[in-house]
Amino acid sequence: MQVGVITNPNSKKNYRRPQRRRSLEQAVGRHGVVRETRSLGELPGVCAELLDAGCKYWVCDGGDGTLHWVLNSLYTVARERSVADAAPVLPVIVPTNGGTVDFVARKAGLKGDADSIVRRLVARLERGAPIATIDIDTCRVVGDASDGTVDRSFDRIGLAAALGGAASAFFDRFYALPKDRGALAIAQVIGAAAGSALVHSLAPPLRRFLPDELEQYADFFRPTRASVEVDGRVLPYHSFASMQIGAIDINLAGVVRCFRHAKEGGVLHFQALSTTPMGLVRNVPNIFFGTPIVGENVYDDRARRVRITAEPGELLGPVIDGEQFSGLARLELSLGPPLRIPTLAN
Repeated sequence: MQVGVITNPNSKKNYRRPQRRRSLEQAVGRHGVVRETRSLGELPGVCAELLDAGCKYWVCDGGDGTLHWVLNSLYTVARERSVADAAPVLPVIVPTNGGTVDFVARKAGLKGDADSIVRRLVARLERGAPIATIDIDTCRVVGDASDGTVDRSFDRIGLAAALGGAASAFFDRFYALPKDRGALAIAQVIGAAAGSALVHSLAPPLRRFLPDELEQYADFFRPTRASVEVDGRVLPYHSFASMQIGAIDINLAGVVRCFRHAKEGGVLHFQALSTTPMGLVRNVPNIFFGTPIVGENVYDDRARRVRITAEPGELLGPVIDGEQFSGLARLELSLGPPLRIPTLAN
């Protein structure tokens, strides 16, 4: 078996398609196996099974969250099997479309849903045709829990992460919206946050004439208090209106484009901004459209290793590839194992 397909029946695009597994089995035929995972707890066993079966190509059928959890279950199992501290070598990962943003598939230029992608892959295997791949970087995120216990250590890989301030708060608001989220929802959150900052810049008597929902975004601009070290250099400020990092240049639903320095490969693009809510609003176009962030207390450049330590009374809640985590006292970020992605042009 050369192809392993992991399908998530609970994902937004699959939960109304009860015949999803059968359709994928027909697409992969004799060249692979399809495994359906209904809970996160099933993923480690499925990943171990596909590794034992020698599957070279791993197709992730689900949204962006499915891809993240499959990658990290695979990463954990492969790391456990690696010799000593050797970096795990991962199989070829085949992302699909149909999630909220599908930024990994976009990066590789993969078009179509899982069925069509699997059929193109199988057609090449049947012909013995070469399958071109590209390498994309990942970011390894290692964290310490708030109580410092070793058995609660945090070790994950991802493509991009919101690390604090408005970058993290964005996802709280985004996920509070109805399930059919996309480009319009992203623009809605950004616009409401900018409006809230303008409201809070006005004198209190004037605020009562403005929509109540703008007042509800007040916590959007709560800064994250932490000390940050980038490649051995300690940043001289400890209150961050926004912090984020990317291993690849990102295109979110055609609306957000960021992490321009990661496009070259081999480095992370780290951004940290210490400013007022209005200072952050002025930089919204720069953060979300990939142009340089402006201000006195700004880091917006390449990085190879970033260490973030929460100030007393503060905890870190990174959002990695759209998946939210919490309760961490320290984070260390560096380049993770590269992913090989097939291009599979039509």
